[in-house]
Amino acid sequence: MTLYLEIMEKEGAIERFRRAIRIKTDWPGDGASPEALEAAEAQLGAFQDFLVKAYPCFHRAVERWVLSPYALVYRWPGAGPESGGAPELLILAHYDVVPVEAAKWSADPFGGDLKGGFIYGRGAQDMKGSLIALFEAAEERAGRGFRPRRDLWFALGGDEERSGLLGARNTAAWLAGRGLRFSWILDEGSPVIVDQFPSITTPLALFGVEEKGFLSLELAVDQKPGHASQPPRVQAAAVLGRALLRLSRRPFPARLNPVVAVFFSRLLGLRNPGRSRGVRGGAVLTALGPLIVPFLALAFRGNPQVLAMLRTTVAMTQLEGSAADNVMPSQARAVINLRLIDPWTVDDALNYVAWAVGDGRVNMRILGFASAPVPAHPEHGRMGGPGWDTMQRAAAAAFPDAAVLPFIMTASTDSRHYQELTEGTFRFSPMRLSPGDMSSVHGHDERVSLENFFLAIRFYTALFELL
Repeated sequence: MTLYLEIMEKEGAIERFRRAIRIKTDWPGDGASPEALEAAEAQLGAFQDFLVKAYPCFHRAVERWVLSPYALVYRWPGAGPESGGAPELLILAHYDVVPVEAAKWSADPFGGDLKGGFIYGRGAQDMKGSLIALFEAAEERAGRGFRPRRDLWFALGGDEERSGLLGARNTAAWLAGRGLRFSWILDEGSPVIVDQFPSITTPLALFGVEEKGFLSLELAVDQKPGHASQPPRVQAAAVLGRALLRLSRRPFPARLNPVVAVFFSRLLGLRNPGRSRGVRGGAVLTALGPLIVPFLALAFRGNPQVLAMLRTTVAMTQLEGSAADNVMPSQARAVINLRLIDPWTVDDALNYVAWAVGDGRVNMRILGFASAPVPAHPEHGRMGGPGWDTMQRAAAAAFPDAAVLPFIMTASTDSRHYQELTEGTFRFSPMRLSPGDMSSVHGHDERVSLENFFLAIRFYTALFELL
């Protein structure tokens, strides 16, 4: 495998990765001019064209449909006796990236700079690194004449960072219209983590088999605008501030669902070999959930990632009032972002926030696209079911020292739009990341090590060999 990676590097895998980052597939933002939107869509199309030129062997082996600048679909025809039947796997990825504050970077965010064994650039982790690794592996396999046993499909989106409404949702409808369903789906997700939990030295390959729901709410309080020299007795900002304070003091109740219970059972087994672990230990923890949850919340009170696995979270992300310092605003406004844990629905969350705020002067409305939690396939939560063995073996090929754990994805992915096409989805990013590595996702100086880039290629290569 080392020789293979050296060959891949000589053949330009790193340079292709850097070229992918240089294609500026971010978005100009709300209120952009038609000309800016057209230019942004042109960059998405440029990325689609780049893939064709960069990976000729793969493109000779597949069928390709460009549905829009936001949606690209491939079918890799199967060669085995199962070919023509239900396809086994749909692989998802996206090529858009979040905006940048270029002045706060030490490198050109769209330069693909190579420094100290790292490639810097917006999207290096989320998720051009994994996408290019996927295509590098597919190109190598296709160049050797490989074909999967059954049809293998790929769906790439160009607006995942803006909810996937133009890309993933339309692609899912297109696939459904062709009568397609998949045994399982693979999308971006949790990585192989290291140094995240005290006393756990084993790397943890987190298979995100469940996904939290997404809801952004605007909380607004209206008042009569006027000169700041004559403020009203009760001000909109004060009413809104009290509402936010009450909401912060009434967090959603914590609970231990089956996937999280198995996760903690496996984690405790790694920390204390010989104690309960896996499915049986998870069942015990689930039964004791109401008793165990307070201890978990206390033990990991300084770990937001763990706390997010235990409850619906509320993040206060935007706050605004007047545009001038001497003018009373006509409205004080806040935006909160919720990630819903099953069984909380969007309506349930709305009712809970209204109860927690407890003030009829505060108006609420949903912003953008809201989605309910996506539950796990019943067997995936117990470390089995469609695709589990394949995923575990592919992970072992790239990360032989890692322990595989089922996990709940606390962020949102394009896969939520495809849930009607399958019963099981894995959300996994095949890179080994420390807390410091993970902090650059959507942040300044986003980067990926060359080692991680080639580990991702190794994972996808092993995955194809198992299909």
